Amino acid sequence: MRIAMTGQALRVMLQSADDVTPDVLTSLLRRHDPDVAVTGVTVGHTWQGTTSHLHFDVTYADPNTRLPQRLFVKTQLSTVHELPEAFDESLSEGGGGTVLYDDETRFYRDLRPDLDVETMTTYFAEHLDGPSQFLIIGEDITLRGAQVPDAVAGLSVEQVDALLATLSRVHAPFWGSPRLADGGDLSWLQHPVTGGFAAFLRDNGFAIIRALIEAPYKKALLDAAGTDMDAMEAAFWRLQERVARDPITLLHGDPHPRNTYALPNGQMGVLDWQLVRRGSWSHDVGYALIGALSPELRRAHERELLDNYRGRLLDAGVTSVPDREAMWTAFRQSPAWGFCMWAIAPDQMYSVEVVNAVLSRFAEAYLDLGTGKLLS
Repeated sequence: MRIAMTGQALRVMLQSADDVTPDVLTSLLRRHDPDVAVTGVTVGHTWQGTTSHLHFDVTYADPNTRLPQRLFVKTQLSTVHELPEAFDESLSEGGGGTVLYDDETRFYRDLRPDLDVETMTTYFAEHLDGPSQFLIIGEDITLRGAQVPDAVAGLSVEQVDALLATLSRVHAPFWGSPRLADGGDLSWLQHPVTGGFAAFLRDNGFAIIRALIEAPYKKALLDAAGTDMDAMEAAFWRLQERVARDPITLLHGDPHPRNTYALPNGQMGVLDWQLVRRGSWSHDVGYALIGALSPELRRAHERELLDNYRGRLLDAGVTSVPDREAMWTAFRQSPAWGFCMWAIAPDQMYSVEVVNAVLSRFAEAYLDLGTGKLLS
């Protein structure tokens, strides 16, 4: 593994977890703590999806260091393995989908330190000049007792309420902020209509969705939503136009069950900020609530959960909160995003069981909330 500064990016060739040696980790962590010295690194659990997730047990020269003895590293090991060919092209070695990794890296480097929200503490985040593209080093949240919920079973109503409380702490400080407007210092965040990820979806993403929706179980869920792919894609883009309207705020972008975690005290955290963006609150809230709850629990509690979220914004001093009915309408429009984002999820990334469970929640919500009619 080579590390050299080349402008704003590190030049890194990372081929395997074994390339993360004590010397390499020392040089990276000294961005956070100039005096740190790593003396030992042991590779633990690893996982390869659209990114590489690596866990390391670490020893330090100073046993009293405040850095944790287990670290989590998110990067890209050469290329995306065992995914459909279109994903290899789009998500590895500089493909169009890599805009997501740039944004997540920038979030952890530039925005995370100023956020009072339950998410991973990071010690290094930088763009890379090379095939690995990015490198993020953070805490291993399991050391704090964090548990990722079972996406198939879904979350409890109490967990979803806590998750929306966490999202309100993301949203409230940036609600209607001029920093998010074009020309503001946060205008680099993805825009629902004109951003790089939107361009990726137009150029390639929906072609992938249309290919993957042909899987029999996904096609059955599209039918269950009461629509076809042409109408779903049209609804998706109408939704993006609406979530781009003021007031906009900072969004996590992708708070589905596998990107959340529960702490022993009942608090819910969020991980994987690859889709961090600017836009309407309804993007996060609709996606989080619908993706996490069984249809029966959602129908019984969705209005109550929206009211609780709205109340937290008011308690935080947000003055331009939409009224209850406007929030309800925006929520009812939101399933178009969730359905498309889970239709594009390859079975190799999670499993058929997980994708089917979450996608079915969005399909049922799309039908019984009247999403297609609202976005026609």
